[in-house]
Amino acid sequence: MNLHEHLTIRPIHPDDAADQYAMVTHPQVAVTLMQLPTMELSQTQSWIQESKPGAHRLVADWHGRVIGSVGVRQAQNPRLAHSGKLGLMVHPDFWGQGVGTALMAAALDLADNWLDVRRLELEVYTHNAAAIHLYEKFSFALEGTKQKAVFGDGRYFDAHIMARLRHAELYTAQPSPPVRLVSKQPPAAAVIRTPRYPDDLNDLYHTFRQPEVSRTTLQLPSQEISKTRQRLQETVTGLYRYVAEVDGRVVGMATLYQRQNPRERHAASLAMMVHPDYWGRGIGSQLLDALVKLADNWLQLARIELEVNTDNTAGVRLYEKFGFTIEGTHKLHAYGDGRMADSYFMARIR
Repeated sequence: MNLHEHLTIRPIHPDDAADQYAMVTHPQVAVTLMQLPTMELSQTQSWIQESKPGAHRLVADWHGRVIGSVGVRQAQNPRLAHSGKLGLMVHPDFWGQGVGTALMAAALDLADNWLDVRRLELEVYTHNAAAIHLYEKFSFALEGTKQKAVFGDGRYFDAHIMARLRHAELYTAQPSPPVRLVSKQPPAAAVIRTPRYPDDLNDLYHTFRQPEVSRTTLQLPSQEISKTRQRLQETVTGLYRYVAEVDGRVVGMATLYQRQNPRERHAASLAMMVHPDYWGRGIGSQLLDALVKLADNWLQLARIELEVNTDNTAGVRLYEKFGFTIEGTHKLHAYGDGRMADSYFMARIR
């Protein structure tokens, strides 16, 4: 059977819901994805109807039947706009017949020639050898491995992070961070508490705007106060936050976001910032200590993960002090302060 004579790669359509659902719930496919076996057809129908910003979804159509799909989602954060994420699946009845290759070729044509994506990333479970081989064929390289990334089928799965880079040679030189004289004042005893609106608005706004904070996070120094207000007022399920207050001034904030997918609720992502005037005074340690205790003693998390620029040596040392280890390196991860920064992805595993 010459499959390719009648194979068409096209955008997804609402009429594809039944075929897409049959594929995503197939036991041999489901074990490679993030869904639960209780997933219902209505969820697939809603997913097709509700396209998200930056999402581009293609299917492999064979005689009117959808037998595979691929998605490329370009990052919407301006500092990550050069990057995207890819996900792919093929119905097991058609494994080994070139469907995945056709979908990958179409997705990479879109990423390279229409979206100008320079960094395309994916996650694949370490046991999925066939998929890993396919990705390697298209120049995806291993960047590291996330431990206990997902729970399913009665066990934890580890996941490889793989990426395909374009024009990496243009970004080989990464300027050293500007020298900042860290305060020689003694450690500051902070009050660690939850944030309050509007009391903390101005202090957090001025911290977010610091160029050194933007450099070591994914923020922009052009952030307006309305953005800070929105961030402070938002209530998101699974989001936990602490601020550090010193002498009535909020000088730092740390957040923990627990995954809401039931198969990832053992995991959370961590982010933190401290006003540069208080670097080197133990504020980060106090914030991190509070979040780790929350994760261990109240949320029962098995995995906390974070990303940190490879040139942020102070940040790396702080996280290592609390048991975080480097799992890998995202190449060409984020643009900012005139350079394309690589980032470590680190995790603390219980």
